[in-house]
Amino acid sequence: MMKVPTGLLLCLLLTAPGVAAAQETLADQPALAAAGAYPVGVMTQTLTQKDQPDLVASDLAAGKLARADRPLPLTIWYPAVRPAAGAATVRYTMPDKPAAGKAPAQVPYKVGGAYADAKPVRGQAFPLVVISHGYRNWATSFSDLAENLASKGYVVAAIDHHDLEPVTLAAPQLSFATTVITRVADQRFVIEALTKGAKVGPLKDVYDPGNVALIGYSMGGFGALATMGAGLDPNSTLAKAVPGGLLKPFTADNPAFAAGAPRNVKAMVAFAPWGGAPPLRAWTSDSLARITVPSLLIVGDHDDVSGYADGVAWLYDGMRGSDRNLLVYENARHNIARDGTPPSLVGEFSSVARFEEPVWRRDRILTINRHFVTAFLDATLKGDKAHGSYLTVPTPNAADGVWRVGQDGAQDGAYASPSNPASAGYWPGFQNRWALGLQFRKDAAEAPSKP
Repeated sequence: MMKVPTGLLLCLLLTAPGVAAAQETLADQPALAAAGAYPVGVMTQTLTQKDQPDLVASDLAAGKLARADRPLPLTIWYPAVRPAAGAATVRYTMPDKPAAGKAPAQVPYKVGGAYADAKPVRGQAFPLVVISHGYRNWATSFSDLAENLASKGYVVAAIDHHDLEPVTLAAPQLSFATTVITRVADQRFVIEALTKGAKVGPLKDVYDPGNVALIGYSMGGFGALATMGAGLDPNSTLAKAVPGGLLKPFTADNPAFAAGAPRNVKAMVAFAPWGGAPPLRAWTSDSLARITVPSLLIVGDHDDVSGYADGVAWLYDGMRGSDRNLLVYENARHNIARDGTPPSLVGEFSSVARFEEPVWRRDRILTINRHFVTAFLDATLKGDKAHGSYLTVPTPNAADGVWRVGQDGAQDGAYASPSNPASAGYWPGFQNRWALGLQFRKDAAEAPSKP
């Protein structure tokens, strides 16, 4: 069942002027990073997933598994009719620091550029994008990317998984265990519910339920790989460690699981997906090969949470059934997806270390992500070959690109283009000297092997 909660995630801020101001235009951003032409609306809805496992209320030692309904709040951004002059935009909220034994309250997070409950643009069949956050994150920590995509003609629904805070539990290990057993079920449930709900409710006739993308970060990326058909390895340390056999519905030896991958999802983006690195490697290479949708993976080559060479790069190599792309931030760790440190926490190192990168500017990461995600989704969901061409780079390492400087060369702020002989050897969409610290791979799907 779907309902609209009152003031769940958003509160009005009377002075914020809109998406263009909330997403500052940077002089050095790549070509596709800028906001699009649509004003952005935002609303919240809650889906209720019936009869789900509840580890906290269970007594697994005694063989008693409790079940309960699981609420899944969504924050949804969408192309909107331009509101009246002076209309208010939103301030997003986030979970407060948890206290032992207490659920975290919501506190102000950041100023947004979207208009609360603005009238949506109907009848354009915009593609739908579902975002699934990482462990102990929240939906609106992806507002920069979500608002940007909505301004370009996408409907973006971010799930609030409400991961349990370890300090609030008598058994803290149940926090991560609950996350592992709920990510895939949450994603598949939300995709199915939004697919069925496209013709009803406040977003009736706004998005195309047959043209969907799934974006996941970290544990959201773990969920995305499995959601799209990569059943978990039933013999893995992870599967054996989760209590009560609760990962069995999601394993590769369950024919119903792989067959249940949502067919209306046409593209997948996974930021630093967790689950590839030993000792908790969740898949076999053969199960990863069951993913067939076009995919974009984004990772730092010093990721110390998901792993790089034996983690995300290993996942990418195993996804041989997918037309796939891999964007690598050199000298980056795990924090390559979210908006950044909440303003109230910038003075705390532990908070900064949770949100930021030691080397990369946050605003630079966000614009590069916007650029590549836009190119990928426009190509796969909208058939935009021109934007898709930004995914074809002349050199795997950006630093090896060559821009022949001359009269037609590197004018101040000009973007490289394959049609310009001077810049054809440089990464398209980047400015001279500014494509640096990045790597990109592109591999076509292999033909399925004969049984």
